Amino acid sequence: MDYLYQAGKPNGKKFILLHGTGGDETSLVDLAKFLDADSTILSFRGKIEEDGMNCFFKRNGLNQFDFESLEKETDHLLEEIETISEEKGIALEDWVLVGYSNGANIAAHLLLERETTLSKGIFFHPMSLEVHTQSFNLADKKVWVSYGGKQDPIVSEASFAELVAAFRDRSADVTVVETAYGHQVSMDEVQNAREWLKE
Repeated sequence: MDYLYQAGKPNGKKFILLHGTGGDETSLVDLAKFLDADSTILSFRGKIEEDGMNCFFKRNGLNQFDFESLEKETDHLLEEIETISEEKGIALEDWVLVGYSNGANIAAHLLLERETTLSKGIFFHPMSLEVHTQSFNLADKKVWVSYGGKQDPIVSEASFAELVAAFRDRSADVTVVETAYGHQVSMDEVQNAREWLKE
């Protein structure tokens, strides 16, 4: 899996970046630097190609998920994170997963469906992938999620609500931010996520 690694300052946050469909490992770097200028960055490129666009798992059309691919790629992503973390001497619990759209979806799925010490996430415009096979407690997880409201042509209100409920029902600490900008990331959201990180 192609990735970009940039060491930051020792006191900086540590971000794992997961782009949206059609992005790559550079897509969220500026956003990460706005969240914390001193941050260490581990940014992945999704290894699935869909109509020439990078993504993190296969789909069979808009919002039609290939569940076999989703599980395989989630395992693969977690393995990569664990391997690189060990190489760099970074504890898994020190990372913050930062994802947008397709990247946010696989990151949220990872926290919900894999027992891991990864514990923090900032997810811009995620949705439920409708897989709920696990019931282990998520009280150690803290996630910030944003939703583009009724203007979002991709994420429905019901799907977003299902994702939030999946975390909350298992005791995760969830902060929800709604915007009026549809599926694009707004400056207001990024500012809000930055404040949340400082708490």
